[in-house]
Amino acid sequence: MKFFKDIFNGIGNCFKGFPMLFEKGLWPYMFYPLLIWILLWVGSIFGLFLLAENLTDSIKEYFAFDAIPEEGHWLSFARPFLVSKVGIIVGWVLKFLFWMMSGTFIKYILLMVLSPIFSLLSEKTEEKLTGKNFPFSFVQLLKDIGRGIVISLRNMILEYFFIFIGFILCLFVPPLIFVTTPILLLMGWYFVGFALLDYSCERHRLGVGKGIQLIKKNKGYAIGIGMVYSFFMALPFVPGQILGMMFGPAVAVIGATLSFLQIQKERGQ
Repeated sequence: MKFFKDIFNGIGNCFKGFPMLFEKGLWPYMFYPLLIWILLWVGSIFGLFLLAENLTDSIKEYFAFDAIPEEGHWLSFARPFLVSKVGIIVGWVLKFLFWMMSGTFIKYILLMVLSPIFSLLSEKTEEKLTGKNFPFSFVQLLKDIGRGIVISLRNMILEYFFIFIGFILCLFVPPLIFVTTPILLLMGWYFVGFALLDYSCERHRLGVGKGIQLIKKNKGYAIGIGMVYSFFMALPFVPGQILGMMFGPAVAVIGATLSFLQIQKERGQ
């Protein structure tokens, strides 16, 4: 099936980016995301988890489950569960929501802030692969940056909307978290891959509408690219996170460029 084949092609193209980083002299692009990430991560993840704890305490105080008498109240039978478990469940749901939000926020802020770097990396990758020269144009670079920011904002708003819907569903039916989580992950991967593929669409003068249409038809590539990007972004512990930020964005941009050229070849262009 083309969809699954494209996912594996997108993943494979990203891993082709590892040797290209060093063989083609693209390794300096590994360090820009790391510097920006350090500033963003420290300021967001701790603050959001602290907010989740405070909101959980406020919810427990508002509903005052511990004030329910042990006998004679219509909720007395459920008092032990409400006092001991509801706060934990609400805390988990809020932390999951804020974790998704912080990861999504940092992911898209990186895509927006580093838009000129990613655009140049994509361009240099194609130049080294095809020999085609793209003369530098400051005006065109500004257009690339503007389009990258608009696409990233669009995707971020859509992803936050779906995260909010998933949060509401999980709040009322907590077991649904096992259904909504993989769906939200797939959506997140798609939106990231979408943004990275769009750098090549802009360089080849595809309008926003045509670019969206092209990527939708090849959404498997976008998901595969976004999966690799997100995998490296999610590596645990400080050493893993440093390696993830150094390699993840760079190999994903190179993989997106390779994938775009592959799509164009499949289309006979």
